[in-house]
Amino acid sequence: MNAKLVLLGVIFGLFARSTNAQHRQIGGKDVSVQEFPFVVAITYLRELCGHGAIIDRRWIVSSASSFYNQPFSEYNVALDTDDFNGIANWQEVENIFVHPEWIGWDHNIALVKLKQELTYSGTIQPINIPTSDTSRPLDVTMVSYGTNEESTTHLRGASYTLKTDESCLKLLQDFSAKDVITLGQGYCLIPPEGAERGQYANDAGAPVVKGDELYGLFAFSENTGGVNQVSVVTRVMFFTDWIQSSIAKNS
Repeated sequence: MNAKLVLLGVIFGLFARSTNAQHRQIGGKDVSVQEFPFVVAITYLRELCGHGAIIDRRWIVSSASSFYNQPFSEYNVALDTDDFNGIANWQEVENIFVHPEWIGWDHNIALVKLKQELTYSGTIQPINIPTSDTSRPLDVTMVSYGTNEESTTHLRGASYTLKTDESCLKLLQDFSAKDVITLGQGYCLIPPEGAERGQYANDAGAPVVKGDELYGLFAFSENTGGVNQVSVVTRVMFFTDWIQSSIAKNS
């Protein structure tokens, strides 16, 4: 098995044990897949392990940290559902392409190729990757499944602000986390003032969006499973060239 996958498996196993009694998602409200028809749940052996966003009829973009298990053949994708434990459109995975430079928190992005093309509908649609970016704060919504503080697995949306300035860097404790932001690979994900927000390991790859554009994919937080002041999301536009070239090469 790839040494990077072993490392990530150990890390995520520790996260899961240390946060077993805590909520997987904190904050947010129930939303409909009709509002966010691009969102998918990524599963390993039909257990939720991450999320992603539809960008093409056979392609899903996600965080590489969703795929720390092997073999890749045991992954499936669920879409077209308001509730992860409800009826869903299940799709088989043909292959998974993690960024070749992914290790730890760097280059935390991956592509999923589905075995069959999706049929678009009102609840299954691709989302656009921005063609221009801004360093100014941007109000966004993160959407994900997973057991929340109300003990449901309904799709939820939570409001945040994306930042890359010095104020957000000061909230991060780990140098490697700061590095993701300063290198342009990620954003700080900041909750609204006075609001409680928290994420868990299986929120990896959760789409972070503004309107019909995908700005980020949830990557990690330094307080996994608990309330936090800041998390980090992968900056999708930074990897546009890699996404386009990978799809062209493997289509």
